[in-house]
Amino acid sequence: MGLSISGLGSGFDWQSTVEQVRQVQEKQLLGPLNTQKSSYKDKLDAWDSISSKLSAFLTAVQDIKDSTDFDLFAPTLTSSSASVAADSLLAVTVDSGAGRGLFDIQVTNLAKAEKLQSDSVTSTTTDAGWTGSISVGGNAVTLDGKSLTDLQDEINTLNTGDTPTGVVASVLQVSSSDYRLLLTSEETGAAGIDFTDAAGDYFATLQAGEDAAFSIDGISMTRSSNTVDDAIAGITLNLMGEDATTTVTLDLRRDQDAMAAKVQAVVDAYNGLAGYINDQFSYNADTQSTGGPLFGDGITRSLKSTMQSALLDAGLYNYGITFENDGTVSLDGVDLEAAFQSDFGGTVSGFNDLAQSLESILSGYTDSVDGTVKLQRNSIQTNIDRLDDKITNMTSRIDMEMERLTKQFITMDDALNQMQSQSNWLSSQLSSLGYSS
Repeated sequence: MGLSISGLGSGFDWQSTVEQVRQVQEKQLLGPLNTQKSSYKDKLDAWDSISSKLSAFLTAVQDIKDSTDFDLFAPTLTSSSASVAADSLLAVTVDSGAGRGLFDIQVTNLAKAEKLQSDSVTSTTTDAGWTGSISVGGNAVTLDGKSLTDLQDEINTLNTGDTPTGVVASVLQVSSSDYRLLLTSEETGAAGIDFTDAAGDYFATLQAGEDAAFSIDGISMTRSSNTVDDAIAGITLNLMGEDATTTVTLDLRRDQDAMAAKVQAVVDAYNGLAGYINDQFSYNADTQSTGGPLFGDGITRSLKSTMQSALLDAGLYNYGITFENDGTVSLDGVDLEAAFQSDFGGTVSGFNDLAQSLESILSGYTDSVDGTVKLQRNSIQTNIDRLDDKITNMTSRIDMEMERLTKQFITMDDALNQMQSQSNWLSSQLSSLGYSS
């Protein structure tokens, strides 16, 4: 279509008219479709929120479904000495597999890494004057013509790659004319550094490698590391200091706080889900407005009912869990602790049964292939895609109609412009005739 200036011939701004017609048609024809699409998108977002809350609920539930999930123990350390703190000698980490226990521990020696020092030289950058070769971790290092810096770099290069030597080289400045090369094992223990000196005996032991020595209930043990994870099942002992005269008593008891935290996590996750559904179903009579895009949705209502039934059937009031009027639940920590103390096995079994039941239900909703949430989202997305097609087609129809109108107005404008030109010519001719007479 050629360039046209609206109203050039008619004096009528037809382009504004065309735009107004477009706006009316878009409002009448596209408006309802966009409103439907927005509604579906709101529902899709709501199901995304439910999906997230279901996943959080499932994660919390899976954390209490096995009896071992409640094998949680907290360590208490006490020192036999009023002047030596227990944590200055020992730190304890509790892992899975720990059990009730009471142990007396003494740390008589900490594991140490072997350190070697070289003879003194006067410069780090000039030839150290050594000859022959040393062996570090089975690797020969020649000394001839090399400075301490050269040797440091070469030895540290050997401590890289797939087969590192485990030996770190560093240069120590004792004074402005006294420099030494230190070799330090990265691992503690009596095994020390795999090292062979050159014929000149340029290196000496600065610190011998030593194993850790300690006793548990009077039974002496040694390890190459100060981190001991194979002496007491489920316990890692971190040896911090040595004192043969002080006994640290390690008391392992069930961690009531940690067990309660797991149950509270389930309660919180359920309440997050139930509360969100409650918000969807709320209704304000004064404003006649609904709470959310899933208001009245049968599948959402069924979801809440199913979850509530599973919790009610579990008899959770025996464990300090009660239902509120809005369908959420609350946990009484005192009652829960009493349940664990009076019948630990039965309480754990009750939570395990509940969790396994909920896991089965929740998996049906959260399955990524044919779960309820996935099917709902697919259905909503299909409707959105269908509306997108309708919007695209309707937009094309409107564009075509506007193009038709535009062509008509241009034709009209051209005709009027020609008529105006002819009128002007005729007037000119008549004026000319009148002048001649």
